[in-house]
Amino acid sequence: MTVVLALWLSKHFQVARLGATLVALAPTLPGAYLAWAAYRDDRREAAADTDAKIKTLAAAVAAAETRQRAQLIGPGAHRIDVTFHQRTEPANNATGAAPHGRLTDIVSYYQNLRPARLAITGEPGAGKTLLTLDLILGLLTHPGRTDTDSVPIRFSLADWNTDHSIQKWLAHQVHQQFRDQGITLADATTLVDQYHVLPVLDGLDEMDTDATPAGRRRAARALEELNDYQAPTGIAPVVLTCRTTQYEDLAALDLRMRESARIQLDDVNPGQAAAYLIARSTSPDRWRPVIDTFTTAPGGTLARSLATPWRLNLAVTAYEERHPDTLAYLREPGHLLTLASPSAVRDHLLARYLPAASRQHPTRPNHYRPDQTHRWLAALATHLATTTPASTASSTDIVLHQLWPMAGLRRVRAADILLATLFALTFATQLLSQDFVGLSLNQLFSTSVVVVIALGLIVQASALFVREPQTLQYLRSSTRRRELARNIGRRIARTLVIGFVIGLCSGIVVGRKSGLVIGLVVWIGIGLLGLSVGLWFGLMRGLPDAPPTDPRHPVRDDLVFGLAGGLVFGLIIGSTFGTEFGLLIGLAVGLYWITGAGRRYLVFLCCVRGRLPWHVGTFLNWAYEAGLLRISGVAYQFRHRELQDWLTAHPTP
Repeated sequence: MTVVLALWLSKHFQVARLGATLVALAPTLPGAYLAWAAYRDDRREAAADTDAKIKTLAAAVAAAETRQRAQLIGPGAHRIDVTFHQRTEPANNATGAAPHGRLTDIVSYYQNLRPARLAITGEPGAGKTLLTLDLILGLLTHPGRTDTDSVPIRFSLADWNTDHSIQKWLAHQVHQQFRDQGITLADATTLVDQYHVLPVLDGLDEMDTDATPAGRRRAARALEELNDYQAPTGIAPVVLTCRTTQYEDLAALDLRMRESARIQLDDVNPGQAAAYLIARSTSPDRWRPVIDTFTTAPGGTLARSLATPWRLNLAVTAYEERHPDTLAYLREPGHLLTLASPSAVRDHLLARYLPAASRQHPTRPNHYRPDQTHRWLAALATHLATTTPASTASSTDIVLHQLWPMAGLRRVRAADILLATLFALTFATQLLSQDFVGLSLNQLFSTSVVVVIALGLIVQASALFVREPQTLQYLRSSTRRRELARNIGRRIARTLVIGFVIGLCSGIVVGRKSGLVIGLVVWIGIGLLGLSVGLWFGLMRGLPDAPPTDPRHPVRDDLVFGLAGGLVFGLIIGSTFGTEFGLLIGLAVGLYWITGAGRRYLVFLCCVRGRLPWHVGTFLNWAYEAGLLRISGVAYQFRHRELQDWLTAHPTP
């Protein structure tokens, strides 16, 4: 409007060239002012937006970690106030660390450290995860917290490819975990670079296997990165967890987190164990023989075997199980006294924990038989254990669309190729049945498209790597609605320009032969087709970086996205070859060209029949609700690594 007004004024006043130029430029001044004002306000909004993102992160972390802690604690919310002691390193210790501490004081203990770097070590099941959860939630709810304080976020170190710097990896992880709250990759990078994120790094011991040579361990590279992680005020705050043995193995090579305080969790003492058993039991007298043994033989087999919160939880879950009809207890805790070694106690409890947890499912007990549950979970554990040491893939994450190698790389790809070949043969049969005498240009074009599709199916099916799942989007916030609108606008603009360029060329050709009106119709028609394609892609893809809220959603959304796109394409092809054949073409395009992960998952289900149930996602979600698995992002994980390792060693009930 400014340009039109300027041209009108220059022509209307008919003044000298300089005067006309000045008159023509005069109306642009308001536009220039508005542009500058918009830029100024955008800078202000960006600063305010960072504060809003911090609040969003803090609220999301608090909600997620509260649920995670509730699942770890179990029914009744009974916690053991575990204790810890400082392990002084030869050099580079943080100041302010007290010699001893306990779970309920972990927040004040951490806040006294200078710099704020803490390494938490302990034996398997000692309570490292619960301690970090209490630290995270305590920092987020501390009365002295301000809105600009850094947000403690827990990350699994098993996912870190140490070829990337810690800042880049942290930004990617923040984006992956919280993109549903409107945290883009740019937002995450800003938050990490400005040190608004306090990394709580869980599982340094899970980065490598025991067979990995010391010089090739990712954990060693991770410690080097952490020691180089600097903030403007000095070395950056970090919280790290690791099993004691693995951390000491690295420390023996002079690899440790510098400028930090290292604490080690203590064993649960007999008094704490007895109090926990009494609190969790509805009939404490049944546990009297076990409690008396804790007192009379504090260093005995049973006391040493039940010296961690994890083992005590196993014992209560197994021995508080009742018969569904008579409500009589199925087993007596006194049997634990007959077990001769800690390994016997461990195997005994794990063998009974799985069926007990299955039968005590909060909503669907006995939905799957305990023997089925054991075999299926053992198959998944075995698959995770086969991760090669050189691989950077996580050995703890169960991601549905990444499970297909479990059925065999060659087997799944061969089945995928067979399915694609069946589609191609069907297309060939249909094409051979066509009457090619007097073949129109439209039919020739459609036939060429079908041939290209048939060849492409084979190529897509034989690929070793498939595309990541496409995600359907839902408008849950004003931030996401604005970003969705921008994304749709970009796609419409791109396809509209392409459509009108193609339409212009086609319209000129058609117009020269059939007249100007028909040429214009062709031009506008193809242009509007580009508009519709852009709108469809924008609505279907929406925000490609927004995650589902359930680990089962990526596969589902990927299939819906592919089949919907295939339906649109099939209806277009169906106008030439018939609706039935068009829909078949659309199905193939949807499965092999638009989607990848969803199709490969369906082929995997056919190939893995017998080792896993048909509805793998439903089973995994049921196991999560039973307390056998936990959720981390879009992945399922075993409740404890000891359970995963035990199932690997015991594939049958």
